[in-house]
Amino acid sequence: MNEWVVHKFGGSCLRTPSDIERIHQRIVSIPGRPIIVVSALWGVTDRLLRSVNEPLQWSRLVNDLRKQHARFAPSVEFGEASEQFKQVIEILSENMLHLCQDPLDQDARHEVLACGERLACIVVSEALRLKGLEIIPVQSDELGIMISKSSSSIDLESTLERIDKQLIEGPIPVISGWFGLGESGKTRVLNRGGSDLSAAALATILEAESVILWKDVPGVLSVSPRWGIDSATISYLGYGEALALARAGGVVLHAGCIEPLRGTGIPLQIRPLNDDGPYTVIGPEINIDESRVSAISCTPGIVHYDIEAKTNEITILLNDLMRLIEDEAVKVWALSAVEGNISLLVPSTRSLEVDSILEGAEVAVEKSDVASLVSLIGSGLKHEMTGAIATVEEKHAIHHLLDEDDLNRVISELANHHHLMA
Repeated sequence: MNEWVVHKFGGSCLRTPSDIERIHQRIVSIPGRPIIVVSALWGVTDRLLRSVNEPLQWSRLVNDLRKQHARFAPSVEFGEASEQFKQVIEILSENMLHLCQDPLDQDARHEVLACGERLACIVVSEALRLKGLEIIPVQSDELGIMISKSSSSIDLESTLERIDKQLIEGPIPVISGWFGLGESGKTRVLNRGGSDLSAAALATILEAESVILWKDVPGVLSVSPRWGIDSATISYLGYGEALALARAGGVVLHAGCIEPLRGTGIPLQIRPLNDDGPYTVIGPEINIDESRVSAISCTPGIVHYDIEAKTNEITILLNDLMRLIEDEAVKVWALSAVEGNISLLVPSTRSLEVDSILEGAEVAVEKSDVASLVSLIGSGLKHEMTGAIATVEEKHAIHHLLDEDDLNRVISELANHHHLMA
């Protein structure tokens, strides 16, 4: 490892120009040699996603985004970064025009979507430069970040071969997250939440001391706030537990940002930008023999498949299902397999894709009605739930599929039983 510390600031940390003051404080107060990764400014990615489907209002979009970024760092239109800023605005305009002529132009869509991060990279650099930091904006494609074919991950091997470390050896780099180069050499964006993945991948490639994801929440809570339960911040999660929670619908965590760090020992911190209170550290597993529930997750709209097949069919099906999972077409899932049987939990919105894989295979399938998935995350787990439609056990999670109207009651009782209340 070396002295690099990767700081990632998402859109929730880039709402107004006043956020720059807090970002500056964080950068100068955390020991280590900083590398900064940024998402688009607050609300920009959502607007760009709408615009690629409705490109005819492109001139208003471009003008609005130019003004929004100029308000964030006024000198960006006439200072050192003005030429770069103007170039990205031109890229945005040109590709929006392409989409007006050909709405299915995928290259143009990716170029447009990447402009949010490109612009944020420039204006955050400019704002921090005015705070007295020696800063340089670095676009991900210039750095050599390579995106996988499925757009679900960063190709670590290809990136390691192509990365231009000279771009980060001098002034503090501000790097645009979420996009890079695809196999064709053209701009490709990751799936949503991909800027966290960009930060984790950079930390892995550079063998950084740590990576910090700055958020607007106090780390990872034992129970999502959406359920109205006052739960505690989890102080420490092993990589396996964190990955299980992310795959079970943990909205603060992106499974793809944990995967590259497993086995590296590099700690991942999830910290609130505007608060010096509790935060979460994710790192190597500890006390793995201890029976402990760290978190509870609940996701409505899940379907269970119970699949019986011969051994040779099971192997083929597992390969197909794993490809579906790796492509992250399935965002919430649990999969277990024993001889002759596969037990699978998937979102109902993705069940047609699973049905297509199973179609024509020599298998016996039982498919449940749509229900809610309640997941207990931890280590050494042992838990039974009366009335569960299906239960799938993994190393760091037990998933119960429930047809239950009062989910708040169920989750509250579980949180209280496992001492997860604040």
